[in-house]
Amino acid sequence: MDCVKFESNDIISLYKKNYSERRRYLATGDSHQSIAFSFRTGRSTVSKIIKEVCQEIWNNLHPTYLPAPTEQIWNEAVEGFSKVWGFPNCLGSIDGKHIKVKCPSNSGTSYFCYKNFFSIVLLAVVDPFYKFMVVDIGSYGRHSDSAIFENSAFFQQYIDGKTILPSKPLPGTDNPVPHVFIGDEGFALQTYLMRPYPKATMISDVKKKKFNMRLSRARRVVENAFGILAMKWRVFLRSIETDVKTAECIVKAACCLHNYIMIKNNNTFIESEEQTETIRALSDMRSTNRRTNTAALEIREQFASYFNK
Repeated sequence: MDCVKFESNDIISLYKKNYSERRRYLATGDSHQSIAFSFRTGRSTVSKIIKEVCQEIWNNLHPTYLPAPTEQIWNEAVEGFSKVWGFPNCLGSIDGKHIKVKCPSNSGTSYFCYKNFFSIVLLAVVDPFYKFMVVDIGSYGRHSDSAIFENSAFFQQYIDGKTILPSKPLPGTDNPVPHVFIGDEGFALQTYLMRPYPKATMISDVKKKKFNMRLSRARRVVENAFGILAMKWRVFLRSIETDVKTAECIVKAACCLHNYIMIKNNNTFIESEEQTETIRALSDMRSTNRRTNTAALEIREQFASYFNK
């Protein structure tokens, strides 16, 4: 990111001086011109302030509130998903959302998604308490969840040919089962990622239906996290009228601030707030029909059998 670097004292000064502009933009999503009129500054000045402050928010908050996952963080997530949502051996809930942006210059159709607007993608792994554990921001809107996930730095560092946590038996069983992420139909079924059974095959199968219910119950934390993000930072309710690099800075800052608020509020969440804003603000990714390997099918069957005991 080509953003200006500041010393610690300068950051505090800049934050205090431009707090109103930054807060108003992220909280309301007002246009740069509207904010410029309100604070009697130039439009280009507002644009520069927003980019610089969002970048500094990321630089200063992410080491504390969105750090690289450690073994302890993964274990806490597994314990939380088992106790709170009844899904053992779950590392996190994963999903991707389209964030509207203005048409980037000379980009062709790279950012044009199947929803018929230009977008960048926010791919996130969320813990059982609605906090972002991993975010990947800025992928082309035309790409699918699976493609973005498998090309992300997170996948290359933690998953590709590696094991985050060793396999362990599900409660009350003896056979070791891998730790997995849980996602929707936008992801391909893998040994490290569980997705629901197709609707056509589960209608008359109680076993598959129970598995889908358990997975949906645990997976909704990522949907709720996106909903909280959109309700708190309403810049996501409209197209972000900046260049792509600045849009990435804005999304990164909002994700850090989301975690900061959730931690300060002791991970509290009101169930009635879930998902209503997500549908309007952040659009779902397209489902995938990729073939599944036998090992992944067997692991899903083990989870399904466990949930039906």
